[in-house]
Amino acid sequence: MLQSEALAIMNAGASVFLTGAPGAGKTYVLNAFVKQARAAGLSVAVTASTGIAATHLNGQTIHSYSGIGVSTFLNEEMMKRILRRKKKTLMKTDVLVIDEVSMIHAWLLDLVDEVCRRARSNSAPFGGLQVVLSGDFFQLPPVSGAKRNEDIYGADPAAVLLRERYAADGRDREGFVTESFAWDALNPVVCYLTEQHRQDDGQLLGVLSAIRAGHVGDADRAVISGRIGVPYDDSAPITHLFPTNARADNLNTSRLMALNSEEHVYQSTSSGSAQFIERIQKNMLAPQTLVLKKGAHVMALRNDPDRQYANGSLGTVRGFMAAEKGGWPLVEFENGHVVAMKPADWEFTELDTVLATVSQVPLRCAWGITIHKSQGMTLSRCAMDLRRTFAPGMGYVALSRVQGLDGMFLAGISDAAYHISDDALLLDSSLRESSERAVDILAAHDGAGEAVQLMWNDEPAVGSAESVSDAGVDEFSQGTFF
Repeated sequence: MLQSEALAIMNAGASVFLTGAPGAGKTYVLNAFVKQARAAGLSVAVTASTGIAATHLNGQTIHSYSGIGVSTFLNEEMMKRILRRKKKTLMKTDVLVIDEVSMIHAWLLDLVDEVCRRARSNSAPFGGLQVVLSGDFFQLPPVSGAKRNEDIYGADPAAVLLRERYAADGRDREGFVTESFAWDALNPVVCYLTEQHRQDDGQLLGVLSAIRAGHVGDADRAVISGRIGVPYDDSAPITHLFPTNARADNLNTSRLMALNSEEHVYQSTSSGSAQFIERIQKNMLAPQTLVLKKGAHVMALRNDPDRQYANGSLGTVRGFMAAEKGGWPLVEFENGHVVAMKPADWEFTELDTVLATVSQVPLRCAWGITIHKSQGMTLSRCAMDLRRTFAPGMGYVALSRVQGLDGMFLAGISDAAYHISDDALLLDSSLRESSERAVDILAAHDGAGEAVQLMWNDEPAVGSAESVSDAGVDEFSQGTFF
């Protein structure tokens, strides 16, 4: 599906699942839709599965927006507390965006659905909201744990009922959102973007496509292995990707200390609710205390309105402005632009209301970063060691961060780095077929997104359970799921 086709469907008011390979333009389409929807007077709640992903969009986590927080089930008392705090916000919302849904468990989407229905006194999926889900199931999956530790769910009757409902229907409550009851009820139009906007000679994209197809051959492995041990100029901007925080932090600290130049320290400032400030600081990639020196390799953490740099752009600190002019770092980015990097704002919002703001120079030392934190970024040059990847999709995320093969430098790679979720493999062909049906409907009606929205109810929900009893769906919509 083309980006323009996805936007036509979304602008028609349809609930969608926006997906596609890295470089297909999911973030671009999502941002364009949010801008257009708000221009049309709609109230759009922008959320994401993690705090880091949320800060990229100036939104908040879905846990915070819905009021669910860290809860893994809901009972009536918990629901009443949530409604007291969140009912007004949920009632005012027209569109709910949830980004990076690959990292959301099925049970969480069901709980969000239930809260929305109850708050809006509407038994339609998500209380009648237009819901835009975005993500790629080939990337990092939900973190498991509750299945191995039932104490997380507890002995509360609501928790027991939650487990029994999934078990009775043959669903994995800790699986992808497609395992949820809410996914079936919502039945989002699948918009699988197929354009490719990464700069590449085709070799890397070919390997990534092979990983997504589950058929990595000797030729594909040879392409990647050919980058092992290739030397690179470490004095030029390059980001090292690591599986763990400790290794990334150690590299950044040691490289900064090794520079024989004066330190410049930038302390973040904040305003608003202390509770929300703490959340922003916990999840923003910019450190509260940023220490820089001339010669430091840095990464931009926001998009520049003037397009001199973007989130993930790499550069080198070339100097600092005079103290009377702010003393801001002067960064030369790879595209040749030299920019005085002044503070940017990270905001915690509910709908259009800013509840807290943290301001900081939008930079971090970028000799090293974790693979997890790199998700969603596009990097021009990466050094990585993929011999110790430990989760399905981790190697794929690392390989897909770089724009082209010539910007990839490998210390080593294991077979595990090519492993992606078996569930993602099973889902992918169905998602593609569903998206193609949406394109056919769109073409048959001269590009009218409204036609897809009206006709989609006859389409089966992709990845749903083979059978869902009508009674079960009715009970869930009436708030007796917990």
